[in-house]
Order: sequence, then C-alpha cells, then structure tokens
Amino acid sequence: MIESRLASPVFTVAFCCTYALVFALNWPLFLYYPLHGDFVWGWRVLQGQGPAIVWYGFMADAVIAGLVASVCLPSRAVASRLRNYLWLFPCAAMVVCVFLLRHFFI
Repeated sequence: MIESRLASPVFTVAFCCTYALVFALNWPLFLYYPLHGDFVWGWRVLQGQGPAIVWYGFMADAVIAGLVASVCLPSRAVASRLRNYLWLFPCAAMVVCVFLLRHFFI
C-alpha cells in the first residue's frame, strides 16, 4: 500500500502555530483590495484603493508552512506523541486570535 506524502497531524500543528504567529506579528503574504481586485505582495498599503483584506495573506502563510512541514516531517513523529492533543492546537490558535482582537469585544 502506498503511504501518503502529506502528514495531516504535522500540517495541523504547523498551520495553527504559523497562523497564530503571523496574525500576532501582522505578516500577511499579500494584501487583497476587493474594491479594484488588486493583490499586493507584502505589507504595502495602496492609497485610494479602499480597505485591504489581510486574512487571505495570513491563510496563505499558514498553508505554505503547513505543506512544507507535512512534506518534510514524518507523520509518526507528531502523531505518536500528540495523538490525543491535536485538538489543542486549533483551540489555542483561536484563543490567541480572540485575545489579540479583544479590543473589538470589550
């Protein structure tokens, strides 16, 4: 039987950790301006283009890091140690994001 090259537990850990990090440091891979449909690499704000969406850039950062980690690291390295605790990583990433956005909720 052929084993898949992508390790989903490794992807989960890398994706969640990277997303929380880039969200905290505000490092999107690109900005999207929906008013005119423009993509801008990095954090270069365009004047007169309306508000930018950074979420797509955060997701792209996290997906790339997750894919690289899941291809480079074997699944058994993470799955055997963290099998029962994988659910903590998405929860922790959500807590970090809510904490960083707390001024919107208070």
